[in-house]
Amino acid sequence: MPEYQWKLIIVERNLLLANWKKLMPEAQERMLQEAEDLMRDLPPSDNERLLISLETLQYHTQDYLQQMIQQILISHLTLETTFRECLVLR
Repeated sequence: MPEYQWKLIIVERNLLLANWKKLMPEAQERMLQEAEDLMRDLPPSDNERLLISLETLQYHTQDYLQQMIQQILISHLTLETTFRECLVLR
């Protein structure tokens, strides 16, 4: 099992809407930070799953957390698009 896997499992569980609603706002913010940190090193399939989870959550959170989620989505979708464009150009 890759080193990041245990953290990914915990973050994914906490990003499920039913579990997310049970977290205190501070814990929600921490999960977003953990998700963003993880996404830097994840394989594309795991990265995509986290992006989908974040997209689902963004309308079920407080305003400042929505902004955090949107920033994460924008930065990672931009990186993903740039990466794909580089592959196409090769």
